[in-house]
Amino acid sequence: MTVADKAIRAENVVKTFGTITALAGVSLSVGWGETLGILGDNGAGKSTLIKILTGYHQPDSGQVYVDGRSVELGSVDEARALGIECVYQDLALVNGLSVYHNMFLNRELLRWGSAEALAEIGVDVASVETEVGALSGGQRQAIAVARAVLSNARVLLLDEPLAAMGAREAQRIIGLIERLKARGDIAIVMIAHNYAQTLEICDRIVLMQHGEITFESTAAATSAAELLDIVRREYRALRTG
Repeated sequence: MTVADKAIRAENVVKTFGTITALAGVSLSVGWGETLGILGDNGAGKSTLIKILTGYHQPDSGQVYVDGRSVELGSVDEARALGIECVYQDLALVNGLSVYHNMFLNRELLRWGSAEALAEIGVDVASVETEVGALSGGQRQAIAVARAVLSNARVLLLDEPLAAMGAREAQRIIGLIERLKARGDIAIVMIAHNYAQTLEICDRIVLMQHGEITFESTAAATSAAELLDIVRREYRALRTG
């Protein structure tokens, strides 16, 4: 895969907050039709990186490229204009509103298209009239992802999409991600803690520690055991250091 095939690419991104270095020269990329998993403990820099890719934060140095073109993401709106959408853990859904209201919240689209739009990417709800607060965790996550896709997302960033879900609900979201990946025109970046689930879903993974990428591999060439071993060695080094 050449640089021109990359949907989004970050090169040597640095971000500090006062005396804290959140990102210490991070470089990564994801191509069209590819899913990249970003693993790491709390404080590793995952969320800061995602916020830079969505225009919420601006890097102190380094560069972001979208579809091979250098861009300055000065705001979330600028990132969205380039097709970059993020589904955060809180989902940003309004529980008291129906599915179709949430789908098109702040978007000038018509109510009649919501059921068709959901069916197009394989999201199943009994009725678009149902209040979102009455849906299961997996259904709510699916609605949030569908809303991002229907906003013409080309780069989809998912923040812990499987957090606190049972196996059945997780499979619902895994199936949705696989269907989106199969389209070939969307790049997906997924932040996660669960190594096994991430390796099941993603084509490639990176492990972040202390604001740096310390390990990168295709999913097929590594395992949850190998990743856990890397993390354990790091903890032992910190304790003995």
